[in-house]
Order: sequence, then structure tokens, then C-alpha cells
Amino acid sequence: MDQDFDIEPSPLLLPLPTSTPPPPSSSSKSPPQFTQAGRPKRNYRLPARYEDVNPEPLRPLEEEDEQPTAVLPRLRLIVRNRLQTAANTFGLLREYLYRPSFDPDSFIPKEDLHQVGGTDPISPPPSPIPVHRNESVEMLMNWKDSGTSTKSDAEVNRLVKDVLLDPNFKLEDLLGFNVARENQRSDAAEKNSPFFDSFQTADINIEVPSGTKGVPPGTFAVPGLLYRKLTAVIQAAFSESSPLASHFHFSPFKLFHRSPSGEEERVFSEVYDSDLFVKEHDNVQRAPLPPDQPDCKLEKVLAALMFWSDSTHLANFGTAKLWPIYLLFGNASKYIRGRPNSGACQHVAYIPSLPDSFQDFAASFYSKWGTQKKDLMTHCRRELMHGVWKFLLDEDFIHAYKYGMVVKCADGIKRRLYPRFFTYSADYPEK
Repeated sequence: MDQDFDIEPSPLLLPLPTSTPPPPSSSSKSPPQFTQAGRPKRNYRLPARYEDVNPEPLRPLEEEDEQPTAVLPRLRLIVRNRLQTAANTFGLLREYLYRPSFDPDSFIPKEDLHQVGGTDPISPPPSPIPVHRNESVEMLMNWKDSGTSTKSDAEVNRLVKDVLLDPNFKLEDLLGFNVARENQRSDAAEKNSPFFDSFQTADINIEVPSGTKGVPPGTFAVPGLLYRKLTAVIQAAFSESSPLASHFHFSPFKLFHRSPSGEEERVFSEVYDSDLFVKEHDNVQRAPLPPDQPDCKLEKVLAALMFWSDSTHLANFGTAKLWPIYLLFGNASKYIRGRPNSGACQHVAYIPSLPDSFQDFAASFYSKWGTQKKDLMTHCRRELMHGVWKFLLDEDFIHAYKYGMVVKCADGIKRRLYPRFFTYSADYPEK
């Protein structure tokens, strides 16, 4: 197609006389600045090692370098739809093996990436419901139940600064004060707490060997197991009402760093960008469906379980201790899990210890108690730990592990979650 162009004639340029100075250039350097002593000023620049570069999130999926793909007919095979995002300022990019249905990194605010001016982006936890009759009694009882068991000079100073000198503290509120009555109110408030409503109590039956050939083992009931159903914990964490659910990654990806020369190197940063997560996500796509829902078309995703348990002492003096089991989810970033107020750490169970009455039972039942007491205690503590996990890995969890569990997630979409164990950090309970 031919087009006509109108070209305006340019003015005639004549050479300038040699005596005429050249016109000033806009890019000419500014005149040097001098100090009061007449010396030129130096330009000081902060060394590169002291310059802080603020972190930035990975590029969202809208900025992907993607080629249009043809619409495929429905197949019975599992087809990967690879997707690679653009690199950010640091050269980091993601490569998805499956097109993700939800990208939590697209909603990360800047204040979650770095702190400015020493401010803490973590919002403080909500104030608990007052238990005692007024705020003055509340402050006094909180002081009594905190700090060291033996009040030192530092504790008395803390009493004066944190309680007595507080503007909300009123001396007339302590008229008729009684410590025993306030302790009863605290105990009643703990029993009515909704946190304990989700816990169940149970006794653990362990088999104690007799030590004699032909004599069957005896059974001893260990009381005091406090636990929550794992399926209920997973359901609550991934549901749309959970504040943690919007941070979960459902689709694994591989993280790469692209150098200025174009060379790419694999980067390992989170659970959901590891090879194990990618492999297990592939296996889940081939997992069976429940017999009552053979035509379910919901998206199959992983619930990466990360358990931790360790015995801890509750006081500086005495033998009071607690043995909790915590659960975290590898679907959330390690930076989210590391926040103390993020709600990422779930209380699953509190393991009981062998009571003092056990040794009386074992001494009368085990024929070799006098010479093999230590070995028997080690064996029974190990059986106690296995008994706890028999309660946690109940039929509902085994069913969810095999067939998945349907949960309505933070984006309002229902997905089929398959819980899988990724890490378990624990001590040796038998020791």
C-alpha cells in the first residue's frame, strides 16, 4: 500500500565563524563548588556495602512471559501447563508446573516485606476479656502470675512502675480484695475458654511386658491426654474464615535466579518450592477419589504438615513440665510462620507423662523390675508416644489422607486437601 508523506524543508545551516563561541550545551557540567577556604568540595557517597535495597515480592502472574496455548480437548491424562513469570529486580522468577488457581504473593503489602524506621508490622494481639472485677485487680493479678516465683527487688520495682503508677490503677478498687477469690475467677475463666472447647481428653492404654515367658503383657491406663482432631485443625486453618488461609500456596513452583548474562540457577527458599512438594503434588493428582464421589472435579492440593514437639519445664523450681505437640503448615511462607502473632502455630496435643503410680504397678507386675527398671521405663515411654499418635491418626485423618477432604478456601473456592507429613522435629521421649 502506497502512502504519501509531506516533508517540511529544513532551514539552511551555515557554518559558524571560528571566532564565534559555540552555543552553550544543556548537558554542560555545573560549575564546581568551593569551600570557605577556596578548595573544591568533595562529593561523598555511601559505600555500596552500606546501601540497603528494600526487598520486593516476586512478579505476579499478570506479568508472565507466556506464549498463547491452544485449547486442548478433555483428556484423561494429567497434562502439565507450565508457566514462567517475569523476573523481579533481584532476578528471581517462578516456574509453575501447573497453572495456579490462587497466588498469595500478589497480595503481599509492602509493610510485610521490610520494616521502616524500626516499626513492627505485626499487629498486637487483641486484648483478652477481663476476668477480674476491675482493671486495678487485673493488673495486680497479672503481676502476681508473671515474672519469677520469688519476688526480688527488680520484681518490686516492676510492681511500682507497671501497676501502682499506672494511670488506670485505682487504690479504692482493691477494697475487699482476696487472692483466693480472684484465683477462682481465673480458673473458671480458663474452663469456659473457647480454646479448650476444641480439645478432647482421653486415657492411653499401654502394654507392659511381664518379663516372664508365657505370661501375657499387662495393660496400664495413662490419664491426661489432651488433644485436638487433626482434621478439625486443618479444616479451621484452610477455611475462608481463617486469617492465615490467604497466605497459603496451593500450587508448587520452582524458584530460579537469572543472572545479567541470562544464566538461571535454582533457588530453594520455602517448602512449597522444594522438589519434594512438587513430587508429592504430582502424586496427589493421581490420588483416588472417595467411593461416594467418584466424579468429583475439585482441584487437588496438598496440606503440608510440619510437626514439632519437645518437653518444657513450667517453673524454675519443681518438676512441673509440659509436653506439647505443635503443627505448622508448609503452605505458608517461613516468614509468616516465624511471626509470633500470625496464628500459624497450632496446638495439637499435650502429651502426659507416666504417673507415679506406674512404678508401683510395674514393680508388682514385671518380674525383672529390680535389674531392668531403666529398660522397662524406656520401653513404656516409647509405647506412650505411639499411643498418643494412635489417637491423632484416627479414622477421619486416614480417610482424608487417602481420599482428601473438601474445604472452602480463602478465595471462596472449594478444594480437596490431601494432608501429608513433611517434617517432624522432636526429641527422644523414651530418654
